This record gives sequence, structure tokens and C-alpha cells, in this order.
Amino acid sequence: MLITNTDNAIIDETERTIGVKFDEIITAEQAGAYKPSHKGFLLARERLGLQVSEIWHAGFGFKYDVVPATELGYTTVWVNRQGVARPVDVKETFLVGDMRTLAYLIKGIATRAILNTTLHSS
Repeated sequence: MLITNTDNAIIDETERTIGVKFDEIITAEQAGAYKPSHKGFLLARERLGLQVSEIWHAGFGFKYDVVPATELGYTTVWVNRQGVARPVDVKETFLVGDMRTLAYLIKGIATRAILNTTLHSS
């Protein structure tokens, strides 16, 4: 799911331009507020029907993504592409430098979960 600080028309055009169709999108227009407000995050959680412990939020913007997701108790991943210093005294759960590393992180954690399930069910 994508949570974005844009309106519906802009994200519709963006999807057409980049040739990607997201499964779910929460826009600032739908949420009635821009990040870092919790409104978009809470709307996403409601639509997904997940518990807080099941939610991971990855983002590039520390102030707009990591801080509010951390405040809500989500597992967070800061994709710090520019290698900037952490701007506030909030700590992400995981730190990666690019989207490829994020994919490796998710794959590794999924593999570990599968192995743990397999080992415990034997």
C-alpha cells in the first residue's frame, strides 16, 4: 500500500506515467491530511485490517514517514538514499540505503519466518 502526500488526480497520472498500478493507495486527499499526520497511516491500517504488530512502514522521508509510523508502534524502515544524519531523536527499526537493500531485507525476514515455522512444525 502506498501512503502519499498528494491528491487523487496526481497519483492517477503518476501511475499512468510510470506504468505501475499500486494495489492500494491512500492519498492526502483521501485521508484529509498530509503526512506526518497519523490520519493516512490509520486509514491504511483500517483498510488493510491489520494489527499494529503486523504493519511495516518503509519510507524515504524521516519526518514524514519514520516518525509518525514509529509513534503508532509500527515496524519502520528508513530508506536513507542520501546518507543524511537522523534529524530527530526517533530511531527506525531498520535502516537501508536503497530499495534493493530493502527488498533483500524483506526477503531475508520472510525466509527466516518460513524456516522458523517449518522447524517448529516438525
